[in-house]
Amino acid sequence: MSLLSNKITQFGDSILPDITFKQWFLLIMISKMELQEKSINSIAEVVGTTRQNVKKMLVPLENKGYVRIEKSDSDARALKVELTEKAYQYFTENDASAARETNRLFSTFSTEEIDGLARTLKKLICSFEIYEKEWKNNE
Repeated sequence: MSLLSNKITQFGDSILPDITFKQWFLLIMISKMELQEKSINSIAEVVGTTRQNVKKMLVPLENKGYVRIEKSDSDARALKVELTEKAYQYFTENDASAARETNRLFSTFSTEEIDGLARTLKKLICSFEIYEKEWKNNE
């Protein structure tokens, strides 16, 4: 699993300019969240990592102008995160080339193999979610 994760990260880093694959994934996940205020905590929950990891990844993205981090309007202890126009422009400018390279990567797979891989990965994610709930209940 770690080898696959590293290969996916290397592939993503090689096709994305200016930001890393993990930063791109974080931006995509934020863009897919509901319209409510996005806090660092809620982003961490959606992405499946810690608040500290999200904050560590957001700081360089803020420095490059892809996100804005501000105090929450509804909770003085929380920080809200907003994607900037630069982030949306990045998606527009890089989606086609990322899709082209991803299609090239999967060109040796049949439709059935891709569907099977997707089903298997979804099942693995569900298993992790079940494990996580059980683990939290045993704390």
